[in-house]
Amino acid sequence: MMRLRAGSLAGVFVALVLCAAPVPARAGASFDFLFNMDRVSNDNQYFLNVAVSNYGYDRVVLEPVLPRLRYVEADLPVVLFLADECGRPPGYIVDLRARGLSWAVIFNRVDVPYDRLFVGIRNDPGPPYGNAWGHWRRDRRGVRLSDSDISGLVQVQIGARAARMRPYEMARARGQGRPVAFVVAEERGRPYHGGRRGNDEHEGRGRHKDHGPHRDHHGNHDNHD
Repeated sequence: MMRLRAGSLAGVFVALVLCAAPVPARAGASFDFLFNMDRVSNDNQYFLNVAVSNYGYDRVVLEPVLPRLRYVEADLPVVLFLADECGRPPGYIVDLRARGLSWAVIFNRVDVPYDRLFVGIRNDPGPPYGNAWGHWRRDRRGVRLSDSDISGLVQVQIGARAARMRPYEMARARGQGRPVAFVVAEERGRPYHGGRRGNDEHEGRGRHKDHGPHRDHHGNHDNHD
């Protein structure tokens, strides 16, 4: 049997790692499902479609910047959330992310406090966000959250609004193994093509268009846990 030299083994290892890495968004990838319900085929696509619709960005504004996001499914909700919170266009947030900045740095750069991630979560929601909530409660000004915590909490805020649930309840559902996209699709009756239709009440929710996460920074629309 032929022996592989150390250099060859290293090359094979690198190739395997590259093959296993998540595939980033390609310039030619189709994002029709974000703007056209007829193109939605699963809960994750439906969640993103609802988020885009509720924030009200035109396709001509949003679509050109999408290929610059490494992972659209994880990053796009944060882009929409931050753009709305700081009053900047989505392209500005995408530019910062494309430079390799963490979401924590970007939150600080656009002067959006972490408080906005925990609206409606006044008690410890337990895993997977209990630790982040605890760190935030102890040191709201100095805490630094991870990308995954920020992405997940943004989904909780957007999903709670879309599903007409309290953010605390949505965070708890996530801890019980029910992804945000699943809960939103289920509560709204999965109105997309190929989705399981719910009862009349759920289908009515599916047709309802929300107006995005609230902008009340004084707590008037905040939910009590």
